[in-house]
Order: sequence, then structure tokens, then C-alpha cells
Amino acid sequence: MATTAWKWSRDPGVAPGISIAQMKELEDFSRKTTKWMQVQLELVDMKIGKEIEGLRRDVEDKIEEQALALETSIMNLKSQVEDMDSSVQRLTQDGLLTKKEGMELIASIIQQRAAEESGKSLTLDDVRIAARQIVEAELEKHSADGIGRVDYALGSGGGKIIEHSEGFFTGGRAGWLSILGAGLSAGGAVRHPMAHKVLEPSYGEPGQCLPLKGSNVFVEIALRTHIHPDAITIEHVPKSVAYDVTSAPKDFRVFGWLERSIQAGTIARPVKKLLLGEFSYSLDGSNIQTFSFPEEVSRELINTVRIHITSNHGSSSHTCLYRVRVHGFEPSPQHF
Repeated sequence: MATTAWKWSRDPGVAPGISIAQMKELEDFSRKTTKWMQVQLELVDMKIGKEIEGLRRDVEDKIEEQALALETSIMNLKSQVEDMDSSVQRLTQDGLLTKKEGMELIASIIQQRAAEESGKSLTLDDVRIAARQIVEAELEKHSADGIGRVDYALGSGGGKIIEHSEGFFTGGRAGWLSILGAGLSAGGAVRHPMAHKVLEPSYGEPGQCLPLKGSNVFVEIALRTHIHPDAITIEHVPKSVAYDVTSAPKDFRVFGWLERSIQAGTIARPVKKLLLGEFSYSLDGSNIQTFSFPEEVSRELINTVRIHITSNHGSSSHTCLYRVRVHGFEPSPQHF
């Protein structure tokens, strides 16, 4: 029987019983395994990198898509606001509402949308609906008295013509009949038979006015009661139907005072008349124009006004006064 001869390694780093060839084979296997693992790790890194890159691109695409959608929404909203602003400006230019009312209109629509919590965007229909309501309110106001403010000079409410400057009468028989039919004012002067027109609703008919001689004229009016005055409204016939607009009043002053007795032709004249304001009636505006008094004037108490017209729009013969309205508020009872 042959005996196998083993060659023991004398290398102290080699475990007993393992040959050098086997050790080399183990080292080669270890190197190959390490290299394979490195390759696998690189492949995993590449795969993860590609997935991350793809995910990053997806996120960027979604962000860009959302940004584009948001930009589009903002542009649409801007366009809607511009359209609404344009509509409101047209309503303002047409005299149906003031700039303040226009802003309040937009604010009311926004508040309505917020209250509904529907997320519905603002549209021109919203403006049209709100504008229609304003128009209807304006029509109702016009049907009442044109401007929707209390008139303390209204004849049917107790206002009276106290006195006016010399009336203008056309020549001929009709003119003399007019003079004969005229009454006397509180001051004893001839009262024009058309004087009452100043304190009555005007329906835009040419000639239905109080004609006063010259361009420097006046009229004094007793109000229905004591008030704190805040504005006066002067009305003339519309230019579109006027025969001659040169007789329309232009520059004028308004005075006010408190008469203690306006009856039976006896007037206790005040020591001083208060200047309520100086204004100018323009032919370029509405035929009905309201002029506000300074705030400090509203603290005063009056029951009589004098409208002193210092110039008209060109007529040297006469000035026509269609209607005068005086606005304000009544004092509290403890004032007296």
C-alpha cells in the first residue's frame, strides 16, 4: 500500500492543512467576488440615480404644470378684474354710480362669493346683476324726485317764495297781461306769475321757469322748517331741448339765515346773512346739479335762503331759474 506524502507548508500565515495552490485559488475567488460586488454596487447606484433623476424630472414637470395652471388662473382673474373695472368705469362715466360706489360694488360681489363658499370665480354676470340693481334703484330714485334727497324748499311741502329781483316780461299784449296777473312779494315788489315754478318739480319743458331781468338776479325762499343745510340743487332745462342756453345761471352764491317771523307780510330781518357757499352751474354737466355746503355750515340753523346769481351763460336780457332744491337735516327737538 502506497503511502501519500503530504507537503506541509512552512509559511506561518497559512493555516495547517491548506496548500499554497488552494490559497491562491481562494485569493482569486476573493478578488473576483469583490470586483463583482463593486460592479453590482455601481449598477445599483446607476439604477438609483436614474430613478432619482426620473423622480426629480417628474416633480419638476408637475411643479411647472401647477405653476402654469396658477399663472393661467391669475391671468384669467386679472382679465375678469379688468373687465369688471371697465364695466364699473362705464357705469361711473354714465353717471349711474360714483367711483366709491363702484368699489363698493366690487367689494359686495367678493363678499357674496366668500359667503357662498362655492369657489365660483367672479364673472361679468355678477357685475351686470349688481349694476342692474343700481340702475333700478336709480330709476326708483328718479321717479321719486330725480335725486333721492329731501327738498325743504318744495312748494307742496311748505316752501314759499318770499321775494325775487325784477321779473322779465316779454313785450306786447301778452307781456302786459302777465304783469297785471302778477302778485306782490313780501317786500312789496311785483311777483312774477311764474315764480312758483322755482319750487315745483320740473319736467324739462322749455319756458316753464321764473325769468328774471338781467344777469345779476336773486330769489329768496322760505323753507318748510328749520334745518341744518348741507346742499342745494339747481335745475335747468336740458341742453338737448333748450331753445337758448345762454339764460341759464352760471356763477351764484347761496346765503342762509333764521327768520323769526315770516307771515302776514311782516319779516323780522336778521342782522347777518350766512354765506353758505359760492358755486358755478356748468352747461357741460347734468341739467340737475347738486352743490354741497362746507361741513362747518351744516352746524348752522336756517329756515330761509337767498340764491344770488351773479352771472349767466351769456344772455344780457334775462336769466331763467327752473327749480331750486334745498337739502339738509332737521335739528333734534331739544335744539329749541
